[in-house]
Amino acid sequence: MIAAVNIRVVPVFTRRQWRSEQWLRVQNTLMVAGAWIVAAGWLWRLGSLVTLGSAVALAGGVAFVTNVALLIRQPIGKMPALPLPFPEQGPIDRVGTGFMRLSGIYLLFGLAVGLMRSVWTPPVGRWDLVWAHALLIGFFVSMAAGVSYHVLSRWTGAPWRWTRPIRWHLELVRYGLPFMVLALATGWTPLFAVAGVVQALALLIFVVNLVPMIPVLPELTRPAFAAAALLISIGVTLGAWFALDPAVGARLRQAHAELNVFGFAGLLISGTAFYLIPRFAGRPLRWPRLAATQLALLGGGVALTAVGWAWRGWAGGPLAIIAVGQALVVIGFVLFGAIMFGTFTRAGSGAVSAATIQSGKSVASRQPLPVHPAPPRA
Repeated sequence: MIAAVNIRVVPVFTRRQWRSEQWLRVQNTLMVAGAWIVAAGWLWRLGSLVTLGSAVALAGGVAFVTNVALLIRQPIGKMPALPLPFPEQGPIDRVGTGFMRLSGIYLLFGLAVGLMRSVWTPPVGRWDLVWAHALLIGFFVSMAAGVSYHVLSRWTGAPWRWTRPIRWHLELVRYGLPFMVLALATGWTPLFAVAGVVQALALLIFVVNLVPMIPVLPELTRPAFAAAALLISIGVTLGAWFALDPAVGARLRQAHAELNVFGFAGLLISGTAFYLIPRFAGRPLRWPRLAATQLALLGGGVALTAVGWAWRGWAGGPLAIIAVGQALVVIGFVLFGAIMFGTFTRAGSGAVSAATIQSGKSVASRQPLPVHPAPPRA
């Protein structure tokens, strides 16, 4: 999903064309194949297959970053520059670009750690947590922040409430996340107590920056972003608690992971996809009512699973609650895949312009997609 958004949106904002369509196909093939091979290796408990898949995934990550670098080196094309929706958007765009750079760095680092762990794990530190946080916070959340800061003001027609906290978010991640990774890699508890709290603060600032935008987001995207913001707020608060009291982390780590991975990442991807995929496909979203059900099942399943893990961690609660919650999560993701497949295969025009992606205009008159005008400014 991130690769798809990257391929379609980045050229619009950079006013450049990809150097090679063939290399984009190679990139996508390697990334998807690597993920499936690693999953098969874990499922069948074949270390050699995990190593192979990790190497293929790392090659896909290298191709991803290389393609972006080659794009930036291309001369600016004839595509007109996108107008700034508000004067303060210029500095915010630069913050978004900073997050995109960080996401590429942590993608390669996280995939390299995954490959290393498949053949050898250092005897010191928690390298499983290094791998997980590099890919989730370093890659995914940085990519999500970069895209959000670039596009949400343009999609909604609403200005960002403030600019300084957006810069604070970047600086805390840029200088704080390396220390958190170092603390996890070395097992240095005092450093993790500081760096973990700093990263929790950075993510909470991200949520604070997003909250004023949520009410003016389109239908479906709005509840997805609202639920994602709520769940990651709880998840990172737990993470800060773990940094100060590692014993609590041993009890609640599964709940923390559920809230951040399936809750925040899953809902954010769903909400973004329900907005962008119709514009990429050039046709309305298939089964929009089912999409609302998908969000409810996914969010409810995550909440139930997190409660189940917390209960089990503290008081040995039953596994049945976790099983029911995970079943709802699985159904939610299956529905998400079905809706995406149905949208892309639905009869209709597949043409979509860069201006449509940028401005949020409807892609089909049969099902207009909401466009929010800029609110009056004092």
